[in-house]
Amino acid sequence: MPENTMQAGRFHAYGGPEQLVLEQVPRPEPQAGEVLVRVNAAGVNPIDWKVRQGQFKEVRPLPLPFTPGSELAGTVELLGPGVTAFQKGQAVYGRGGKGTYAEYAVCSCRLAGPKTSQYQL
Repeated sequence: MPENTMQAGRFHAYGGPEQLVLEQVPRPEPQAGEVLVRVNAAGVNPIDWKVRQGQFKEVRPLPLPFTPGSELAGTVELLGPGVTAFQKGQAVYGRGGKGTYAEYAVCSCRLAGPKTSQYQL
């Protein structure tokens, strides 16, 4: 797989879970104030299936095909211009508004935080 592509779960039409397909797509590039995160875990929330079903298409239509998901945990892969709050390789969690059902997702630095462990096993 080329370095500038990734796999993502997307849908091309509104509907049930059978609409989700795994596809090879271009890897996003972080813009100013964003980081590219290698996704280790993506949150799956009720809003995701409601969006996939098209329950909000009248008030907020989506550009199809669409990659769902807004929560993630992973590792910073690339820094966008001007980013100083994070480092490449740093474990983070956050919200990525551009689809987190993917190997990589872009996340605004304002919506991300460093993963820390307060507990020792």
